[in-house]
This record gives sequence, C-alpha cells and structure tokens, in this order.
Amino acid sequence: MKKIILSALVAVCTLSASAQTWIGGEVGFNSSTTKIGGVKTTATTFTVAPEVGYTLNDKFDVAVKVAYGHASHNDEILGAQLGDFERANAIEVNPYVRYTFARTGALSFFIDGGLTYATVHVKGLDENANAFGVAFKPGLAYGLSDKVSLVAHIGDASYSHTKWGAIKNDQFDLGLTNAITFGVYFGL
Repeated sequence: MKKIILSALVAVCTLSASAQTWIGGEVGFNSSTTKIGGVKTTATTFTVAPEVGYTLNDKFDVAVKVAYGHASHNDEILGAQLGDFERANAIEVNPYVRYTFARTGALSFFIDGGLTYATVHVKGLDENANAFGVAFKPGLAYGLSDKVSLVAHIGDASYSHTKWGAIKNDQFDLGLTNAITFGVYFGL
C-alpha cells in the first residue's frame, strides 16, 4: 500500500508542472440501520478516491484513480454465520483513458475506459480477495471556470474477475442507474 501511495504522489508531483494536468476525485459515505423484530443491523461504508489526469488534446485525457474504502457492520443475524466479518478495507487502482465526444458551452460528454485492480482485506480472514476488470463509464462534466469542473459518471458497462481463496466470481454489469458518482476536478 505504501508503494501505491508513494507512486501516486510522485505522479502528481511530476505532472503538476504542466497546465494540462488536473486533480480531483470523489468521496462517499453510507450508513444504514435495519431492525427486524428485536434484531438490529447497522452498516457504515466510506470511500476516498483521489485521481490525477493529464489532458493530451481536446478529445483525450489519461488518468489514474487510487481509491480506499472501509466498511464495517454489526449484524446479529449474519454475524453468527460469517464469524468475525465486521470490518473490511479495500484498495483499488484504476488507470483509464477519457474520450470527450461532445461539447456544448460549459458542458461536455465523455466516456472513460480503463482497467481495474482491487484488493479487499476482511478482518479475521487470512486471505484477501483480489479482483481484475475492465470498465467503460459514460459521464458529463460542467466547467464552473477554466480551472474547476463538476463531474458525474452515470452507470457503467464492466467485467470483473474476483478470486478469494477457492471462490472465483466472474461478473458482467450493464446499467445506467446502478453506479452514479459525483466529483470535482481542479486544473493545475
């Protein structure tokens, strides 16, 4: 993990000397409580996903996102079945290419295509889950100024392969509303 963070910092410092460089990212938080009869379940997740990118021309950008996520839960029903499955930490590295296919005023429409590697460590388990995948995410950006943009990704088309010990999972997703994210980007 230290090597990934150090590599990301070196990339930011190296690219920030150019006016074509941008930084940004997303943060997320979710908390829920469910009560069925006298049994209560609580779950909390948060993510931090900084990214740095470089504008090649009016149509193409290259970027990398490094995300960290943490989840914790207290489930009196599933806790007895899953054992000590109360906390999980995940790291994801996602290099991608952005293609901007339309602009109208301050609004631009794009699609991101990239690769993903993620690893998840669950407290109390010896083996981590590892996932590899490819994803295409449509989105739009609204330029508030020459240096600041609001960005939204709306859905995705993706494939991933996950291995966790003897468990293997191949998953294909296609949807426009299952993965809506918002972020802010700053030009350097």
